[in-house]
Amino acid sequence: MAYLYQLFRVKIYDLKLPQDFKVPSLYFPVPTSFSSNDTNQTYLKSYTLNVKLFHHDSKLAYYKAEELADHIANNREVIPMVDVEGEKTGDYIRFNRIETRIGENGVAILILNWDSRYHYHHDEAPAIQYVDITSGVK
Repeated sequence: MAYLYQLFRVKIYDLKLPQDFKVPSLYFPVPTSFSSNDTNQTYLKSYTLNVKLFHHDSKLAYYKAEELADHIANNREVIPMVDVEGEKTGDYIRFNRIETRIGENGVAILILNWDSRYHYHHDEAPAIQYVDITSGVK
């Protein structure tokens, strides 16, 4: 949210969009996700965030969504993560795909897709200290 707000300083809505929302504005719903196997140590979660951009007409909304998409693409499709105070954490999100779609009645959608890898939970097991092989090789 912070990255897009720096590029387009408008009213931001998240979680729920009110009936009397301001125009222009941005709406950030909760991203959708699905998981899949990745390696024998990790699994992959793919996320999609459909940011709705509201403007006075659909063309203006679409042009602004394209401008935001181009800014992200020009930054190698990477945006920095920030904490609650707005300070950069050193982490980032790299997008796999950025898409824009024009909607009706002054709406455009900026679709952001990214993947994250997570390690499987492993139970702690004691390390082997000593191995004694008593048989010979045949």
